[in-house]
Amino acid sequence: MKTKVYSEGIITRLTQYLKFLVQLKETGKRTVTSNEISQYTKINSAEVRRDLIYFGLKGKRGVGFNISDLISAFNKILGYSEKVNIALVGAGNLGKAILNYRMLDKFGFKIENVFDNDANVINKIISGRQVRDINEIHDVVNKKGINIAILAVPEESAQSVADILVISGIKVIINYTSVPVKVPKNVNVQTNDPIEKLFHTLYYLSNTVYKSYN
Repeated sequence: MKTKVYSEGIITRLTQYLKFLVQLKETGKRTVTSNEISQYTKINSAEVRRDLIYFGLKGKRGVGFNISDLISAFNKILGYSEKVNIALVGAGNLGKAILNYRMLDKFGFKIENVFDNDANVINKIISGRQVRDINEIHDVVNKKGINIAILAVPEESAQSVADILVISGIKVIINYTSVPVKVPKNVNVQTNDPIEKLFHTLYYLSNTVYKSYN
């Protein structure tokens, strides 16, 4: 059975809904209305309602939608069901900031492997992770089945490191540099907001890479 592939517009909206719902759930709230989702995401309320109806998500009149049910539904659509292991390349100031970005953990995105080519930082512990030599990345990526990598290196190194990631088997690169990197057509490059883009990558992976193992 062929998996339905949704448009970029729908996936972008779903990631925004999901981001809001996860944060809202942490406040202890159990239900939410389409108007509340609209107000936070700045997406037209009619568009929000159309999306919810399209995916068969129903709320209770006067109460709204169950937040946990919406989160589960959106996770399933986006291909997210468990923690996602991500490799980070670059242990400089930007890399450290990414490691300390608590929102990643809240959404189940785990950066357990950090790589760099600077002898001064290799083997050091940064935010609880040991920095490994970039030359080890191929073995680690293959051993742990990592598909996603964050690129947080100096601009002059962006393309060469992207080449290493591609050779190592990375399928999605979150590019935090200002340099547009060139990659083969079977590798996806994302930029901008990390949470939204990581959910984009999950949807991409669930409809390309992961399908090949089913």
